[in-house]
Amino acid sequence: MHRISILPLTFLLCLSVADCRAQNALSTDALQRLGLEVRWNSQSVLNVRRDIVSYVTNDEEVLFVQSSAGVLTAINAENGRRLWTAQVGRTDEAAMAVVSNSDLVLVVAGPSIYGYNKFTGAQLLEFRLPGQPSASPALTENSVFVALHGGAIYAYSLGVLEYLYRYGTLPEDVAVPQLWRFICAEEIIYPPVVGEGAFSFVSEAGNMYTVNTGGIEKGRARYQLLLDTPASAPLTITDNASSSSVLMLTDDNLAFSFDLITGRNEWTFPLGRPMTLAPVVVGDNVYVVTEDGTLTNISRDEFGGRPVEIPQYRAPMYIGAGMEEVEIDSQLQAALQLVGSRGLRLTEITPDSPAAAAGLQVGDVIVRIDEITVASIEEARSGIVELPLRVERPVEVIRNKSLERLKLKVGVTEWDVKGIRSLTSVGRFGIYGIDQANRLVAYDKRNSRMIGRIPVTSYQVLHHNSVTDQIYLVSKSGDILCLREIGPSVRMPELTSVSRMAKVVRVNVRIGDPIEPTGTVLCEVELPDGSTQPISTNTKGVVREIHVRPGQMVAVGEPLMQIDDDSFPIYHQRPEQRPVDVELNDAGAGDE
Repeated sequence: MHRISILPLTFLLCLSVADCRAQNALSTDALQRLGLEVRWNSQSVLNVRRDIVSYVTNDEEVLFVQSSAGVLTAINAENGRRLWTAQVGRTDEAAMAVVSNSDLVLVVAGPSIYGYNKFTGAQLLEFRLPGQPSASPALTENSVFVALHGGAIYAYSLGVLEYLYRYGTLPEDVAVPQLWRFICAEEIIYPPVVGEGAFSFVSEAGNMYTVNTGGIEKGRARYQLLLDTPASAPLTITDNASSSSVLMLTDDNLAFSFDLITGRNEWTFPLGRPMTLAPVVVGDNVYVVTEDGTLTNISRDEFGGRPVEIPQYRAPMYIGAGMEEVEIDSQLQAALQLVGSRGLRLTEITPDSPAAAAGLQVGDVIVRIDEITVASIEEARSGIVELPLRVERPVEVIRNKSLERLKLKVGVTEWDVKGIRSLTSVGRFGIYGIDQANRLVAYDKRNSRMIGRIPVTSYQVLHHNSVTDQIYLVSKSGDILCLREIGPSVRMPELTSVSRMAKVVRVNVRIGDPIEPTGTVLCEVELPDGSTQPISTNTKGVVREIHVRPGQMVAVGEPLMQIDDDSFPIYHQRPEQRPVDVELNDAGAGDE
């Protein structure tokens, strides 16, 4: 029989005075300056006279808040409605952060594991483990993997545990509750991570194990990696081209990426600073927060573990040069004694980029990079990626029918920002974190420029949302504020090197006007030389705010317009879960 814990009325307490003040401090205007607005506000259930929030966890659909007394509150992630509340285990029993799948949430409290339907709160299982857990479990749709003190991983079938809880006995064809166990005899202090066909975990001794979860060899080690130093933070797993990648941070300040199935080291990047928080992966970007408060963005795909440049230069090259493949005139080829008959013409150069610093110009034709002939964009990409950092290397170009030899240096200015204590969320247009003064800080996702920051002093529970782009601010007394991005601010671009100021001569849109993805001209500005330049954007949405008027002088970087974007959250891990706008058709509404 299913049962849901009924909590005393004294638990259902409203916001504290401090929380109310904090909520009022986050005014609409202050949030709008960061490109944010309040999506919803909710309150988890706990006794604020004695309990505090211990853990906050979320998936695409539900936000879970656990109190120090063991009270678990499930909140709808879309609208903030409280779904259910349950007392897990005994009051004040030590518990670990919850894990969830498509319909189940599991909690390890004391020596037992508890399972609930994550939408209704109906209890589905309760099982006493054969030892004391040492880390939160890992969960799939059908199985759970629990690390126990002493260096053992136990695998259980969720169906068997639910049957045992419901009927008090194992199914007829099951002899023992566990599917299998794996013993490494080394203490496991971080939760395992599960991918397709295998799971990985690291031991306190510094070894990484990968174990099969299916096939005829399930429960057997696939491989073991012996590392020089132990992991300094929990592992993170994400999809790659072939299977999954396991990201590990170590005590010697290195970031590693391993292929889950083969164990191949995909890349290694030296952060040079201690790290204790798990890396956050969104698409091909890895975000790492170090102990000194630096947030670093590493590209894990296109540039194989290299830091992302500022700004993120447009394709195809991260040196800030657009290229196209061209044929070289045979007579010119002979005169310059070139090996190949093809080269790469530069179509654009980003200001202040490595390409601009090297003296490359639009119209130059690159023929050699670091003494290696390049005839295609792919060869140029490979050549640039393999260049040593901080070191000038030769690049040869055809300019005015002669061969010029320039020096190209790939910078190591990382996409990093200082003073960040925790990464909160990665949005469409911004990246959001909590700084060391407990302020919510917003940075432009393209170039790491700070958009702004506001105090959130009463929201002291650090939580990073790597699943969706919503921002969750949580107080120790259980107040939850969910924020979402409004949309991007269109800012004054740098149109000339003569002056950083321009005059608005015409505003072409009004509040509520639609913005087309093909590009909408928002306004026109007059430059110091008397020429007029249009300012446009191709971000789909509607005009929410207009910050300028005709005759106004604006500086480079100042906001011109605020675009209202899609109201649905972005799902980083499972994009297919994202709701879809549907155009209603009532043509046949009257038909029976």
